[in-house]
Amino acid sequence: MDRRPTTVEFYRVIPYYDRITRGEHGKIIKIGTDSRGNEVCIMGRRNSPQAVISAIKEFSRLNGIDPEQYYFVNVVQLYNLLMVAGGFSSRAMGWVNLGRPLVSFGTRLSFGVLVRIVQKTLKDLEGKPV
Repeated sequence: MDRRPTTVEFYRVIPYYDRITRGEHGKIIKIGTDSRGNEVCIMGRRNSPQAVISAIKEFSRLNGIDPEQYYFVNVVQLYNLLMVAGGFSSRAMGWVNLGRPLVSFGTRLSFGVLVRIVQKTLKDLEGKPV
């Protein structure tokens, strides 16, 4: 969190970075475990984050699972025009050589926003059981 990662670091460290396909939208993908032992998952959800979160919570409730044991983080505020244009170029158009550098540059520009999201998430989770 103390420095802006390089493009190579994004691709080496972050599973699925600029690799989610249209067919994977709506699927929950486990990408790791945080320092407290919590599973970390991602999901491409297109333009309806609240509907997806409500559906997951309701499905949990119907299956006897306390939905409050999940913590949802919407990172849409992280996106900028370069990331959107790069993602579209890379994923939708198949122009990976053009799109990936745009996504990477846009992500590097938004890195401060990402750090604030992570810091807020960690603060919100303080004192909660794993």
